[in-house]
Amino acid sequence: MGRITWRTPGLLLGLVLAIHVASGLITGSAAIHTGGDNAAYVTLAHSLASQGSYTELWHPEAPPHTMYPPLYPGLLAVLMLLGAKTWGVFKALSLLLTTLATAFCFLWVRRLHDVRVASLVALLFGVAPAVLYYSQWILAEPLFMTVVFASLWLMTPAQRGGANRAAGDKPRGRAKAAARRRRARNRRGDATGLSGSLPAAELAAGLALVVAAYFTRSAGLPLVAAAAAWLALRRKWTMLGIFAVAFAALAVPWQLRSGGQYASAFWLVNPYDLDQGTIGLGGLLARVGENLRDYTVQHVPTGLTGLRGAPAAILGVALAGFALAGWLRRIRSGPGVAEVFFLLYAGLIMVWPVVWSGDRFALPLLPLILLYAGEELVRAAARLPRTAPRMAAVAASAVVLIPAGASWLDGAGNAGECRVRVVTGGPFACYGSSVRQMQAMALWTREWLPPGSVVFARKPRLFHAFSGHPSAVYPFTSNTGDLLALADSLGVDHLVLGNWDASGRRYALPAVSANPDRFCLVTELRDGSGSPISLLAITAPPTEDPAGAAGGGEGVRTCPNEGSEANLPMASLATMTVPILERE
Repeated sequence: MGRITWRTPGLLLGLVLAIHVASGLITGSAAIHTGGDNAAYVTLAHSLASQGSYTELWHPEAPPHTMYPPLYPGLLAVLMLLGAKTWGVFKALSLLLTTLATAFCFLWVRRLHDVRVASLVALLFGVAPAVLYYSQWILAEPLFMTVVFASLWLMTPAQRGGANRAAGDKPRGRAKAAARRRRARNRRGDATGLSGSLPAAELAAGLALVVAAYFTRSAGLPLVAAAAAWLALRRKWTMLGIFAVAFAALAVPWQLRSGGQYASAFWLVNPYDLDQGTIGLGGLLARVGENLRDYTVQHVPTGLTGLRGAPAAILGVALAGFALAGWLRRIRSGPGVAEVFFLLYAGLIMVWPVVWSGDRFALPLLPLILLYAGEELVRAAARLPRTAPRMAAVAASAVVLIPAGASWLDGAGNAGECRVRVVTGGPFACYGSSVRQMQAMALWTREWLPPGSVVFARKPRLFHAFSGHPSAVYPFTSNTGDLLALADSLGVDHLVLGNWDASGRRYALPAVSANPDRFCLVTELRDGSGSPISLLAITAPPTEDPAGAAGGGEGVRTCPNEGSEANLPMASLATMTVPILERE
């Protein structure tokens, strides 16, 4: 015990992880996310666990899934096989994974600097609002960050000499001579990224994690390319050959299966509004400029601090400037895997469609930005009096931590209120009536629609998770005939019309109004005094004019033997068990 001090790596790492876990528990929402990706991952895991296939059970045609790589759903499937059935268990896995990501961030930086720098970078990353936000949802990002940082740690040779002192500390005596020797090696290109040996087992494990990153998210491809480039720079030709063959053996079958779905969406102006068409080279350059601006002044600084507006923009520009200078300095002295990955991954998210951009895609870059910017800031301050580097580091950390702490307090208050609502109202109790009505309609159809029914819904994957019925989203086009054409091709026999967003009024309701003889009202559910959510049956054209009209759209009749309105099934809404897993 006498040897444990505030510079003991295990103690500092434990404190950082404890702070992250406490922050995640206090600020984490007990609700489930309204995005379809969460339900998609759970459904794919259900397919793996129950059928041994990677199938889109939510889709009317149940095709093989080709978009999300299978590693994260496979991990969820393991939990299901062990008996997990509630949303809360799968959400808890995300917090566990962000905790591991924070630990590997610490271990990676520790190979480059002393324990104080590693602790600071890991702390700033672990309490970042964006990291805490994604620690509460059922998404692949926490696992992706874990395998990325673990691979960077294993593939980064420990920096000798300078690894045991803080960047910017002025060396004295023998330390000055060691510093001169290191600078000479750097001028010869013999720097940390290219020199130093790695045990074969560590290198092999690191490369295995690189492959795991790709099979967690397709955005792991830049890490694959970075690892290959780094092996080539180090002239590890045998290892590069083994890595290339092993990766190709796994990735080529997956690519043949997927058929380049992301590539087809890449050229769309907006994958959620097909009427906007596609872009050309000029549009691609404009997209890069827009993404560069948004990531610099919004996504990255807001993800790190919670700041918005002008303060975020000022901080973002400063971070970008220092990080770019720090990255260039490392590139000149010999790039490591992290430096190549930084370039390739940043380039990838710059060319994504703008509607996909956000702090979600910037998460793997946050520790790298913090490290590069911090190194350059301390290096610049080293020209000033001796205490300047430490003061600069403290001041910069405060600029990030103070607003992040304020965001943490706001999140804690909101999370506390949400927990109370979820206990009595279920996983969507913290959202508005339109979301709760969707859940209620899905549960109603689970009980009252016959097996084999197929439903059009705005969020088909969520709708399937609660109803068990195959579901598809209605086409986002202004052509009113497209909805019925797609319904006929997929065998869709019901349509949910609600107020989830404007898409129902913009795309689905005009199709109903233009073809009232093809629809009839099955039921409506109402939450308080708000607008109800309607379930319409899609029928064959009648042989005579319909008599009367009821809800859903102009001229739409009530289906025979169906009621027109029902109340929310509150008891069914409150359960936190995933409905499609209840009977497993």
